[in-house]
Amino acid sequence: MAGMGNNVRAKAATIGRFCRSSLVPSLLALIALLSAGYVYETQNSANFRQALKSDAENTLGLVAAQIQANIESNTAALSGLTNDIALDGDMSPSRFQAIATRIMERNPGIRRIGLAPGGVISRVMPSREHERIVGTRLDTFYSQRTAARRAQARGRAALGSRIMLPDGSAGFDVYLPVFSGPSGSSAFWGFVEAVIDENAIHLGAHLTTGIERGAAAGTVANRGIGSGSAVVARRSTPILLAIRDISDPANIGDAFVGRNATFQTEHVLQEVALPGGTWQIAGVPVGGFDQAPDNEAEIALILFGCAVAVLVPIVLTFGMMGERRRAVAALDCRNREFLAMSHRLNLALECSRFGVWEIDLFTGARSWDDRMYHLHGLPAGNGTPGADGWKTHVHPDDLPQAEKALNETVLYLERYQTDYRVVVPTGIRHIRHIGAINTGAGHRQTVTGISWDITEDVRLTEALREAKALAEARTAELATAKDRIEHNALHDPLTGLGNRRMLDAALTTLLNRDPGEATDVALLHLDLDRFKQINDTLGHAAGDAMLMHASKVLKTEAGADDLVARIGGDEFIVLVTDPRPGQLEALSDRIIAQMRQPVDYQGFVCRFGVSIGIAVSRGADADLRRLLVNADIALYRAKEKGRNRFEFFSEALQSEIVNSKRIADEILEGIEKGEFTAWYQPQFTAETLELCGVEALIRWNHPREGVLTPDRFLSIAEDLNVVATLDKIVMERALTDMMLWTAAGITVPRISVNVSARRLSDETLLASLTGLAFRPGQLCFELVEAIFLDGDDAIITANLAGIAALGIDVELDDFGTGHTSIVSLLKIRPKRLKIDRQLVSPIIGSPREQALVRAIIDIGRSLGIGIVAEGVETLAHAEMLAVLGCDILQGYAFSKPVPADALARAAATQWQLAS
Repeated sequence: MAGMGNNVRAKAATIGRFCRSSLVPSLLALIALLSAGYVYETQNSANFRQALKSDAENTLGLVAAQIQANIESNTAALSGLTNDIALDGDMSPSRFQAIATRIMERNPGIRRIGLAPGGVISRVMPSREHERIVGTRLDTFYSQRTAARRAQARGRAALGSRIMLPDGSAGFDVYLPVFSGPSGSSAFWGFVEAVIDENAIHLGAHLTTGIERGAAAGTVANRGIGSGSAVVARRSTPILLAIRDISDPANIGDAFVGRNATFQTEHVLQEVALPGGTWQIAGVPVGGFDQAPDNEAEIALILFGCAVAVLVPIVLTFGMMGERRRAVAALDCRNREFLAMSHRLNLALECSRFGVWEIDLFTGARSWDDRMYHLHGLPAGNGTPGADGWKTHVHPDDLPQAEKALNETVLYLERYQTDYRVVVPTGIRHIRHIGAINTGAGHRQTVTGISWDITEDVRLTEALREAKALAEARTAELATAKDRIEHNALHDPLTGLGNRRMLDAALTTLLNRDPGEATDVALLHLDLDRFKQINDTLGHAAGDAMLMHASKVLKTEAGADDLVARIGGDEFIVLVTDPRPGQLEALSDRIIAQMRQPVDYQGFVCRFGVSIGIAVSRGADADLRRLLVNADIALYRAKEKGRNRFEFFSEALQSEIVNSKRIADEILEGIEKGEFTAWYQPQFTAETLELCGVEALIRWNHPREGVLTPDRFLSIAEDLNVVATLDKIVMERALTDMMLWTAAGITVPRISVNVSARRLSDETLLASLTGLAFRPGQLCFELVEAIFLDGDDAIITANLAGIAALGIDVELDDFGTGHTSIVSLLKIRPKRLKIDRQLVSPIIGSPREQALVRAIIDIGRSLGIGIVAEGVETLAHAEMLAVLGCDILQGYAFSKPVPADALARAAATQWQLAS
């Protein structure tokens, strides 16, 4: 029994050693197998992920290139229209319709074409869009405004935002700026606006959506992608795409293709450079980059088989893994090379719009692509048009030359190049062909080439030829114009009389004559009276007719040796040498009499007169250089005395001019020395006779002549253009006196100061008023020249608004006798208006003036405007004006204008007692 037990133990030990000896290698092999399996699965996932990324990048590159090519080809089709508009901005509707129709027929992706001069759409094709689109402003919406401004600033096309079309489809706006005028001085004209169909862009890039195609939709739905996502399936792995516009980095919008979520997950990016903007495309494989490889189950089966057959499957598996890696790498390299080559070729063909063709020289067989059929106006075929198929629409006049060029290429193996015309439904199309002999495998010879549309080039060449002919014609015209210029240099083009240059030449000749030949010289300076009224009412044509009539009168009445010239708008000169006694007076009387005769112009009877200033220079001592100046002084005196008369220059007249010059110099000196001050005439409430204000009036404390009223110097001040300065001096003096009265306990509710239209049109007026110390309503501006306020002067309007905002009242002075209109009252909205003294003085004994004053008061009340009557001479005037409804009274019945201190004394005593 003991021996038997030993044998059993020995056998068990042997079996254990065998098991241990076989288990360890098996475990090691299994561990090695599992490790190798894990490494292989990890590497396989990485390779699959890299393949997905490479596939997505290549797909996005092709999609971007094709989208870019689609948009640029449609944009390029519109450039011809922009060139036509730049040359001819006033394009007729029929021509626009023809050009737009031709562009849309050649480019079906263009859904709409419109013209937008100044940014407002004025014409649109197709015509059914007219009522809906015409009048639309391109700056209405932010996206439109941004794209349009970008196009204008860069001077080239810019793509806008995605818009919805009336039929429910979508498209993209494109704006092409148009600049008209010669190169270097181009002026912005507007835009050519078009809509490119979204489908023409997406389908050209082989894009679809998960809800549009069944197969793709199923794939999307099974992977958990929402509807509306863009999918492209150029290869076995469908790619989920999203596209958005990043042209404005500060305002990147949502994705208009696909979903925004695509940009927020792991993705690959591709930017598309478009006309005037940039799109960004994000791509994610359907299922994402972290999806399991398609061969995951196969690997599991292999690992299971390897676990069953431990060693052999391990060896085979490692071999298969190495081979697979090499195959995947080689295949991926070939795919990248193929996709890159295809991308370059497709992009070149799409951008160039070339047609590709080939002719086998041995068999004569032709091969065409689809573009060749389109260029020849033929429906797309199978790529073999036949030996005579290309002749179908070739222009009969061009066919012999085209055949000859092709035959010479075949016979002599020369380079092939020719142009011919093709007759298509939209007109004539010019096509250019270039080809060369190509020897392929097996010494097979072909003629391979390209063809493209040169219609626009031909049109531009013809336009340049016409421009050259026009330039040559204009050169001939310039030669003719030179002769006219030499004549016009000394003659007035309207009347044919001499001009200022001819007059100067004649005076120079007289000035340089020999002293022994010196004679008397007289100059008549004529100016037409009432010419401006005729010109303004009947137009410039009527004015020209009057000037022609005046020139005929002068040529008729002047002597044969007298020089008649027109030196200005309605100014003429008659130069008389050696005048006889009484000749100048008689000549002037005849001219005045003839000029006063009525002239018929298109059924209108026109009457005008003439004022004449005469200056005479005697003998050799004549100062011809001052002759025209002296005649002008005499003309001024003739107009001053009532027009339709003549005046001779004299020393007395010269003295008067010198005196005016002296007063002008003293006015300027008086402003510098502060000699101008303000006097005040009080204003009283009509009902209670309480002091309600004063009017500040300018006075000049002349150092020699004492206090001068405005009638002594104001007209000369107006000629000096210093009235606005005097107004400012009076206003500042009045505000200072008001502060002194207030400090003395004297209340003056309001001070009115005169403001001329020139000061009211001063851009710095409001700035000079800001900061002055007065209460609202305490200062009032009297507009003494309201006639100038009837127009639409932006500066005056702005100043009036600013004056009101500062709390300064506005009054209209001299109402009823000047040119102030009711429209002025409505525009200016004055606080008060002053009835002129010419209407106030006669109201005691004149019912007509009473009725007129009452009407003015009623107008003021209806508009909420207070009424001030000036020139109140007696208490009877004051009583009647109060009865008529006047609000404020001013005049000698109460007080003459007085200095500030006299006003203060009277305000403190007699006016308070009177009230």
